[in-house]
Amino acid sequence: MSVKSILLVDDDESTNFINSIFIKNLDIDVDVYKTLNGAEALEILNSSELDEDFFPCLIILDINMPIMTGWSFLEHFKKLSPKLKEQCVIVMTTVSEDEKDIIRASKNEDVKKYYQKPMSDEKFSQLISEYFF
Repeated sequence: MSVKSILLVDDDESTNFINSIFIKNLDIDVDVYKTLNGAEALEILNSSELDEDFFPCLIILDINMPIMTGWSFLEHFKKLSPKLKEQCVIVMTTVSEDEKDIIRASKNEDVKKYYQKPMSDEKFSQLISEYFF
């Protein structure tokens, strides 16, 4: 499977900006979309559900955000089309060192990886090679 688009979901605009730079440094042809909370991310997913080429293949999801947390986002994500969900890799990111978050993420079938912030070129490169090439 090739990566078509990546959705960054983080309430910190500078984190989204830095992550988009890391992705750009990978020199792959991919669209990057940025949202500031889970509700905005769901709007993008719902609007792209009819267009498989637009639907993000990789979602980098922060846990703690206003309006809708990463955990709430995952509850809504479960309701999306199974066909689209199977094409999507969700990676949770956080500054939290709470063991409960790690355990909760590992028990969620939609979450493929859990990383402590900050992300890096290396982490993005690993994700792309592991899941898409």
